[in-house]
Amino acid sequence: MGNENLMLQHESKHYIFNYYAGSKAAEDILLIAEHQQACYTHICKVLGVEAKFKIKYFLCNSPEEVGKIYGDNEPCNAFTSSPDSIYAVYNDDIQCIGFHEDAHIISYTINRPESAAIREGLAMYFDRVWWGISNEDWTLYYLKTNKYISICNLLDNKYFFSEDCSLTYPIMGAFTNYLIVHYGIKKYLVFYRYKDNIFDGFEKVYKLSVNELEMIFKKEIAKLELTNDTESKIKELLMKNKT
Repeated sequence: MGNENLMLQHESKHYIFNYYAGSKAAEDILLIAEHQQACYTHICKVLGVEAKFKIKYFLCNSPEEVGKIYGDNEPCNAFTSSPDSIYAVYNDDIQCIGFHEDAHIISYTINRPESAAIREGLAMYFDRVWWGISNEDWTLYYLKTNKYISICNLLDNKYFFSEDCSLTYPIMGAFTNYLIVHYGIKKYLVFYRYKDNIFDGFEKVYKLSVNELEMIFKKEIAKLELTNDTESKIKELLMKNKT
């Protein structure tokens, strides 16, 4: 993986962790394994499935290393390589572990929707937060500041990837949470398995169009309160991470 350090391995019930000797990951490997097992158990319980393979984690030293492995040489904190591998940064400053990539791997045993927004929405449903702030607070902020992007647009992969993930991911996470909380996980999983036109999938499963669902969703978000402290933190985070 482009590093002279020795690669070690730690195997648990559902994971095989690969990491460098002397790294932060090596120092924390037992804690990492325990944390990921808890994530795995929760994801499988919610989705009603269990992977028939062990998930392979490759804990890397930097975003540059992960980006090189991904192939575009763009710094990246983590990505999933189907069907069973996750490459993630784990160092003193960045510990990119948790629900997100595992949710991808496990949910893909059910289906891998063509829409990236649907895939990322489910992963963000499990994450609950973006940069430590809830998906719903981010969405409310974007609504208040007229930066909100419609679900219809986000369902288009080209559009989804053209926008910053700090905008697209929390909105889809909040929308996914709305669908699951208000209509139930069983109905959502029927929708997640839908393989034809995604817009038809909404109407067939929820008996409402995307636009109709989104109208109700936005009304629910608008009922929430965004504290001055949270709004200030969001502005600070956006400024700090501005490219």
